Amino acid sequence: MRSLELVLGPSSDAAVRAAWQALVDADLPSLGRSDTNSPHVTLAAGDELAVPDAFDVPVPSRLRLGGVLLFPAGTGRSVLARAVVVDRVLAAFHEAVHRAAPGATGTTAPGAWSPHLTFARRVRDGDLAAAVAALRDAPLPEELVIGGVRHWDGASRTLTPIG
Repeated sequence: MRSLELVLGPSSDAAVRAAWQALVDADLPSLGRSDTNSPHVTLAAGDELAVPDAFDVPVPSRLRLGGVLLFPAGTGRSVLARAVVVDRVLAAFHEAVHRAAPGATGTTAPGAWSPHLTFARRVRDGDLAAAVAALRDAPLPEELVIGGVRHWDGASRTLTPIG
């Protein structure tokens, strides 16, 4: 699988990593348990997603976070994330990404996309309250600074910065 992702600037990246660490400190699932994870928001994903040369609109400078989201992750488990608010700037950029790199899966297409920032995968239902409490103890700024865009190729395990 390949993906195009927004990555965060240094201070926003550090804030998300602090939230991941709060989950680790509470002995809960966390993306902070792996040295290979980095905070990002997936814009497009697909098996044949090419590395675009450029986008026809500017990369947004900031993201605004919304509420807590849960995605199914097997029986009795969830992915724990925060929603990303889709404003006009982000929506226009998302559409530009799909023009520059067509062929993404339907769930990342404009009109079907649920942008989010993931904190943990496979959180047991019984641990959800503790996980939310841990995140509350490591508050994030209302807005996160965007540091750029990257292309991830899962088959070759390579990251390519774009622009």
